[in-house]
Amino acid sequence: MKRAPIIDIRQQPPRTWEEGVERFLSWKKSQGAAKSSLHGYSVVLTAFFKRFPSAWSSTCRECLLQHMAQDGIAPATYNARLKTFRPFFSFCVSEGVFSSSPCEGLKYRKDSPRIVDHPMEDIRKLLDSIGTKTFATLRNTTLILFSLDTGTRPNEALQLRPSDVDTRTRKAFIRPATAKTRQGRTVYFSEHTAAFLIHLIEVRPEEWDNETPIFCTVFGDRWSSQEWTIALAKYAKKAGLKRFSAYDLRHQHALESLRNGMDVFSLQRGMGHANISMTQRYIALSSDDLRKAHEKASPVQTLFPEKKKRMGKI
Repeated sequence: MKRAPIIDIRQQPPRTWEEGVERFLSWKKSQGAAKSSLHGYSVVLTAFFKRFPSAWSSTCRECLLQHMAQDGIAPATYNARLKTFRPFFSFCVSEGVFSSSPCEGLKYRKDSPRIVDHPMEDIRKLLDSIGTKTFATLRNTTLILFSLDTGTRPNEALQLRPSDVDTRTRKAFIRPATAKTRQGRTVYFSEHTAAFLIHLIEVRPEEWDNETPIFCTVFGDRWSSQEWTIALAKYAKKAGLKRFSAYDLRHQHALESLRNGMDVFSLQRGMGHANISMTQRYIALSSDDLRKAHEKASPVQTLFPEKKKRMGKI
C-alpha cells in the first residue's frame, strides 16, 4: 500500500524584498501599528532596496552598512532608519530569509534634542496672520490654540471627532486607535479654546456626521499633518517668522506648562509619554529659565536674606 505524499504546508520565506516588506507591514498592522508608522516603514525600506537592489541576498549586511554610513547623515536620520531596519530584519530572520539580522551590532547614535522655543508674541503674530473669516482660517486658528493648550501630537489632533470633545467640561479624549502609544488619554483645554471649538463645530454643514474630523478640509475630508505643516509655514512667512512647524506647538505647550508651574508627572500624562524619562528628554529649558529657577531655589541664598532698605530723608 502506497503512502500518501507528504505535503509541506509551511509558509515559504518571501522570495523578493517586495514580498518581504508586504509581509512585514501586514504583521505590524496586526500588532496595532498606526497608519503613519506603516507608511514610514514602507518609505524607508523601499528607499533602501531601490538603492541596493542586490540587498535581498547574502550581501545585505554590506549594503546596509554602506547605507547607514552615508556622508553627512544626521544622528536623527540614522536613528530613524535603524528604528525601521531592526524590527524588519528581525522579522526576516523569523521568516527564514536570513540566518542572522544584518543590523546586528548597530547602535543608536546620541542626538541632542532640538530646542524649539518660540516667544509667545511670535505665536500671537502667527494667529494675527491667519484670522477667522473663513472655515479654513477658523479651523487653523482653533487648531493652533487647541494644540498649544493640550500638547497633543498633530496627527492625534487631526483625527479628533466631535464626540471626542466635551466643550462644557473642556476636555478631549484621545482615542487609543489614534494615539501614537495606542494608550487613550484625556487632555484639557481653556475657556478661550472651548469658545473657538464651539464656533468651529457650529459652522459645520449638517451633512457632516461624527465620522468627519473636527479639523478637516473644506470638503469634509481628513487633513494630513503634512498639509498642516505646509500651511503653518506659509502663515509663518506671512507673519515675518523664520520657521514654524506643527510639532513646535506641542513642544511649546511643554515649555510654557513647566514655566507656569505644572509638575513633570502631570505633563507626562497629558502629553502621552510612555515613561517620565521621555518627558525629561523632550523638555529643554532655556538657560534663562535655569538661572531664574536657581535664584529662587538656591540653598545658599536663604542664608543671606535680602535686607530691606530703610527710608531716609527725601
